[in-house]
Amino acid sequence: MTTPSTGTPATTPTAPASTSPAFEVDKAMLDGATPKDLLPSTGNYPTEIVRYRSVVLTDIPNAKPARKLTGAIDLGEENLPFYDRPAEGMIVTTEQSWSAQGVTLGRLLHSLALAPGESTKVAVVDWQGTTKATGTEKTTEADTLSSTTDQNRSISEVANAIAREEQHGDSMGLQFSKSSSSGGSAGFALFNLGIGGNWSNSENTGFSTAVSRSTGVKSVADEATQRISARTQQLATAARSRNMTVVRETSQSEKDQVLTRVVTNYNHMHAMSVQYYEVVQVYAVTTRPTKLERCLFIPLQELTFTYSSLQRYKEVLASAAPTDWAAKIRAANPFDTTVRRLDALTAPEALQAQVFDGVDLAEIAAGPMGVHGVRKADGSPVRFDPVARQWNPLPTTGLTGGLTRIAPGKDVVWGLRADRTVVHFDGTTWRADSQDFKGIALVCGGDGTLYVVAADNTLWQRTLNTPWQTLNVQADEVAATGSKVWYIRQGKTYERSATGWTERAQGSLQRLFGTADGVLWGSVKTANDGAAALVLEPGAANWAQTTNPYLKLALTATTAVVSAVGGDYWLLRTDGTLYRLLTAQREAPAPFDVQPKADSPYASRIDVWYDDAGIRSIQVVFPGQTARCGDTGGSGVLRQASYTFGGADKLISVDAWSGTAARGSLAGLRLTMTSGVANFGIAETATVAPDLTEDAGGASAICGLFGSTVKTGSRTYVSSLGFYVRGGNVSQAVLDHLNDNRRHYSQAVWANADELTLSRILANYSYAPSGSSAAPVPLGMLLDPKPIAATGNYLGFRWNFTSEQERETWTNTRKAADNTFGTPVTSTVAIATKGVFAEAVLGRANSAEKIDLTRFWNWKDSPIQITPADIAPVSTASRAQNLDTKVAALSPSEARYTPLVAMPDPAGLQTAQAIATANLFRDMSGINTVSQVLTKGIEAAASNDKAAGERGQEALKTATEHLQKMQELANDAAAKGVSAGAGLPAGGGNLSALGGLLNQGGKEGSAKK
Repeated sequence: MTTPSTGTPATTPTAPASTSPAFEVDKAMLDGATPKDLLPSTGNYPTEIVRYRSVVLTDIPNAKPARKLTGAIDLGEENLPFYDRPAEGMIVTTEQSWSAQGVTLGRLLHSLALAPGESTKVAVVDWQGTTKATGTEKTTEADTLSSTTDQNRSISEVANAIAREEQHGDSMGLQFSKSSSSGGSAGFALFNLGIGGNWSNSENTGFSTAVSRSTGVKSVADEATQRISARTQQLATAARSRNMTVVRETSQSEKDQVLTRVVTNYNHMHAMSVQYYEVVQVYAVTTRPTKLERCLFIPLQELTFTYSSLQRYKEVLASAAPTDWAAKIRAANPFDTTVRRLDALTAPEALQAQVFDGVDLAEIAAGPMGVHGVRKADGSPVRFDPVARQWNPLPTTGLTGGLTRIAPGKDVVWGLRADRTVVHFDGTTWRADSQDFKGIALVCGGDGTLYVVAADNTLWQRTLNTPWQTLNVQADEVAATGSKVWYIRQGKTYERSATGWTERAQGSLQRLFGTADGVLWGSVKTANDGAAALVLEPGAANWAQTTNPYLKLALTATTAVVSAVGGDYWLLRTDGTLYRLLTAQREAPAPFDVQPKADSPYASRIDVWYDDAGIRSIQVVFPGQTARCGDTGGSGVLRQASYTFGGADKLISVDAWSGTAARGSLAGLRLTMTSGVANFGIAETATVAPDLTEDAGGASAICGLFGSTVKTGSRTYVSSLGFYVRGGNVSQAVLDHLNDNRRHYSQAVWANADELTLSRILANYSYAPSGSSAAPVPLGMLLDPKPIAATGNYLGFRWNFTSEQERETWTNTRKAADNTFGTPVTSTVAIATKGVFAEAVLGRANSAEKIDLTRFWNWKDSPIQITPADIAPVSTASRAQNLDTKVAALSPSEARYTPLVAMPDPAGLQTAQAIATANLFRDMSGINTVSQVLTKGIEAAASNDKAAGERGQEALKTATEHLQKMQELANDAAAKGVSAGAGLPAGGGNLSALGGLLNQGGKEGSAKK
C-alpha cells in the first residue's frame, strides 16, 4: 500500500520543440454556471441528408437537327424520327442537407377570450386513421330450365234442384221507461252564506206491432254435359354452376390522442385573451452536386409485339399496362397455339360524286373505249383513266386545227375537225376521211358503226373500211343506245325501226346522248339560255325527269351534256364544271369462308387475278386443300401474279388499296411475310399509303381464307378479304393495343431486360468517344449491363473508363471554378409542426365597477363560481370501419315452372250452389223493426237520468269552490293586520343590505328637505 505524497510534485518533462502545442481546454466550459456543451443549439449539424441521382444527355455525336425551331411545337405530331446513333451523358448525384435553424410562430390557430373570473375547459383531439382495402371477386352463374306436366280430366254431369217456401210471421212489442234524479248543495262562509240545488224528472212510453206473411216456390233445373281434355308436358331441370374467387386484403392503422385543460382568468378587473399559435420549424436546405458518373445511351428499335413477344415479356407488359389491359394480357396464353380470324379488309364504296375542276371540256362522249372529251381551249382530245382517276391527253399526231366533236367507237376514236372533216384515231395517228366527208354531228354505235349528220343535214352511216351509206332522212342531231339509233329533226325525236323510222314524243330537244344501258338522254334549252336534261327510259313513250335517286338532284341544275358508261354518269354543265356520278347499283356482296384444316398448318402459294379496276380472284394453296374466291370469267383483260411461301412462312401484316370496281373493291394487296413481301394489283406500283391495313400479330401462319365478292355486270371482284392464321392464343385486341402503344411498352421491356441478354448484345458493338484516338473497345467491357435510364428509344448504361487518366481528364473538364461539381444552393424552408404555442394577453381597460358603498363590489358576499360548465365527453372510441370481406350470396335461381292453366268448374256444380245459397227466401216478419223501436225508447230514458245526475254534481262543485274562495280572503286580511302592528325591518344584515338601507335613507332625507 502506497501513501500519496504531500510534497511538491515532480516536474513534468517538457515536450520537444518540434512537437505540436498541447491542446488547451476552455475552463469555462468545464466548470461554470452554463456549460456550453450542455446547452442545446441548432444549425450546427444537418438533421437529415437526402441524396438523389439524375441522368442527363450531354452530347449526341454527329447528330444534326432535322429542322430548326422557329415556331410552336405540335405535341400531337406523329411519325417523328427516332434516335439513330449513340449519345453520351452523365449521372449527377445531388446531396440535399436539412439543418434546423430554430422555431418560430406561424399562423394564429385559435383565440380564447375570458372575462374577469371566467373559467372554461378546452379539449384537443388528435386522431389519425389510415385504411386500405383491396378486393377482387368473380362470380359465374348459369341456370337452365325445362318442364313437362301431364293433366287430363273428363266430366259428364246432370243437375236438377227444387226449392219450396211457405212462411208466416208477426211481432208485437211494448215499452215503458221512466227516470228521475235530484241533487242539491249548500255552503257556509265567515262573511257570506251560499246555497245551491238542482232537480230533474224524465218519463218515456212506447208501443210497436209488426205482422208479415210470405209464400213462394222456386224450381231450378239444369242439365249440362262437359268434356275437358288437357295435356301439358313439363320437365323441370335446374342446373347451376358457380365459380367464385374472392381476395380481400385490408390494412388499418390508427392513432388517437386526447388532451383536456382548464383555462381560468383569475383577474378581477381585466379580461384576458389566450392566443394559440402554430409552431413552425425552420430549416436551411443546402443542395449541391457531389458526384458525376459517365454513361452512354444506346438507341434501340421499337418492338413489334407478337405472341412470341408475350411468351418472353408477358409479366413485364402486364405490369406496365393499365388495369383493364393488364388483366387481358395476363389472361392470354401465348404458349397455346390456336386458330383465329384476322379481321377482314373491307373496301369502302366509292364516292357518289367526283368533281373535276380545271378540266374545261367543250364536249364529252362515251363508248366501248371509255369516256373521251375535247378541251375547250385548243380542241385537243383527252381520255379519262379510271385507275388513276384523271384525264390524260391523247396523241395529236396528224391532227390539225383541233376537234369540235368526238365519238369513241369499238376499235377507233372518231371525231369532227374544226373544219367539220370526219377524222379517226387508230392508236398512233389521226387520219382524215378518204372522201373528205364533212358533218355537223356524229356518234358511234355499240357495234362500231359510225353515224354522221352531214353538212346538208342528211344522215349517213359507215364502218372503218366500208363506203358511206345514206339513211334517206334529214337530221339535226344523232345518238345511239346499243343497237338503236335516234335522231332529232326540228325538235322531234325519231327512233330507227326495222322498216323505217318511228316518231316519238317531241320535247323541243337540242342534243341527244345515248348510253350503253339503253337509256336516251336529251338536253332542252331553258329560258336563261341554259340547258336542262330529260330522259327517255327504254320502252317509255314520253320524255320525263329521271327517277334515279342519285341523278335526280344533280339534274335539277342547268346541264349541257349527259353521258354514261359502265354505270358512271358524266355531267358537263354550261359553266364548264364536270361531274362524275357513280350511280350503278351493285349487287349484295356474296360471302365466302374456307375453314382451315387440322393438317394444313401453313400456305405454300398464293395466286391473284386482277385487272385495271380491281382484284377479280384469289387462290391460296395449302397441303391437301385449295382455297379460292372470285372467278376468272367475264369480260376484260386479266393479269395474274403468284408468290410462293417459304416453309412455315409467317404473316406479319396485310395492306390493301381500294378501287372503284363494283363501286368498292380491293384493287391492290400486299402481304408482308417473314420471308419477304408479296405485291398484287396496284400494290406493285403504288406510291401512296394503303387505304386498309391490318397487323397479323406477327409470326402467324396463314391457314384459311374468308371474305366476300361482289358482281357488277359480267365481272366479279373481291370486296373484302381476311385470313385464318394459326399462332399463340392471344386475342387480336391485345396485340393491337400493344402495337398501338409500342413505344411505351418497348421502354418497359428495355428497362426490364435481363443483364445476360444485354451483355450478349453489347458485346457485339464498339464505340469510341468523339475526338478520341484510342482504338474502339467492345461495349461489353465498358458498360454495366444493368440499365439506368430510358428516354425515347434510348437505353442508358453506366460507362466505365479504360484508365484512371481518362477518368481524371473527364472529371476535370466538368469541374466548376470554385466548387468541385457546382455551386451549392441554400434556401430556407419552414415546416409546420404539431406543436401549439399559447400566449396570454391582458385587456387594457379596467372592467370592474367603481368602488362605492352604494354599489355591489365585495365578491365575498357573492363569490364567483370558478367552475366552468362541463363540455361534452370526448370520445376515444375507434373510428375504423369494418370492411366487408364476405362472399356475395348466390342470387335466387331463375329456374321456374310454368304455371298450369286452371280448368273450369263443372256447370252442374254452379246450379247446386245457387239452390244452396243462404237466405234464399226473404224474412218478412218485421221483427227487426220492432226491436229497433224498443231499443231507442230504453236508451232515451237512461239518457235523461244520466243528465240529471251530472247537473247535480255541477251544482255541488260550484258551492264548494265558493267556500274555498271566501276562506282565502279571510286569511289574507288577517295576515295584513298582524304585519302592520309589528313594524319589523325588511332587509338583511350583510354589507349589500346595508348599502341598500343607506341608499333608501338618503332618498327619504332628500324627500323631507
